[in-house]
Amino acid sequence: MARPLRLKGTKISAIKMNKDLILKFIAVVFIVSMAFLSASCKKSDSPGSSTTAPLAITNTASWVGNRWATLKGQVNGKKYFTTVSFQYDTITNYAHVVSPSPDTTSLSTGVTFSYTLTNLKPKTKYYYRINGVSEGGIGNGSNIEFTTTDTNIIVINFNPDLLYDSIYDIEGKKYKTIVIGTQTWMAENLRSVKLNDGTDIHFGSDSYEWSLLTIPGYCWYSGDSTAYGAVYNWYTVGTGKLCPEGWHVPSDEDWTTLTDFLGGSDVAGGLLKETGSVHWIKPNAGATNESGFTALASGYRSAYGGFSNLGHYGVWWTSTEWSSTGAWYRDLYNGYESADRSNTSKQGGASVRCIKN
Repeated sequence: MARPLRLKGTKISAIKMNKDLILKFIAVVFIVSMAFLSASCKKSDSPGSSTTAPLAITNTASWVGNRWATLKGQVNGKKYFTTVSFQYDTITNYAHVVSPSPDTTSLSTGVTFSYTLTNLKPKTKYYYRINGVSEGGIGNGSNIEFTTTDTNIIVINFNPDLLYDSIYDIEGKKYKTIVIGTQTWMAENLRSVKLNDGTDIHFGSDSYEWSLLTIPGYCWYSGDSTAYGAVYNWYTVGTGKLCPEGWHVPSDEDWTTLTDFLGGSDVAGGLLKETGSVHWIKPNAGATNESGFTALASGYRSAYGGFSNLGHYGVWWTSTEWSSTGAWYRDLYNGYESADRSNTSKQGGASVRCIKN
């Protein structure tokens, strides 16, 4: 009778031991699982993870012309010191990288960055994205595309009865020139985007940026009218290096010499303006272009960045200051045959004609 009881007790002990092993195994699995989850959470929050990498958002390009465009985007550095750049190319391999100024952020909110590309190819599709790099990782914005416009070709109506010569600027752009009295003038508006020492002139794109410029700057009327020449702020004129070597931006006195030779400011405008209504809105009063100057109604840009009066006005800087913040200019108007004189802020934008030294 005793033997069966011992066998039964042994069986009960074995079952109890198996249950203990199962419980221990379950406990080990639970501990390991929790450790794995904990490690995973720590890993996702560690430097280089997706949760700490910069958040980069590519915005739509603006100011797209035939050779330029302004890239825009936002980067949230998530409190890490983050270096920002734009990547662009005609394919999404992004062989070209440019840096905005400033090009860093460490804020945990989105900061807007922009960069204006120049010397692009006309009528070409480009791709770009914004990029942020920090200790927390790498953040790339989405790919966005834009297409540059076609080249703006203009036919200028020069005076066919006069003999023109020509000069070149530092970039190799060619301009007609004309002798008027004792002076030799460009018969076209300047289009150079470099000073004559090779220094790049800053491209002032959107209105807000333009309104803040106190350094040499240029743009094109409404972003894409190269035919009318560049629009410059006076700080560019003030460098004394805007015109080709041997030429200079005319002073207020130089302009007076010109208008006096043409019979005075009351009638000189008509003798300076290109004839017809292609680049001047009718009536283009008194326009004969007898001087060969061939002035176009290229408009102007205000100190606040807005463009005005293409077709109505032609406005040209003089090199003569009116005050510490202003300078003199000359303008022609489609409704009058006069050549008028006034002054404006140096932050405004006007055309430039160069005169030979």
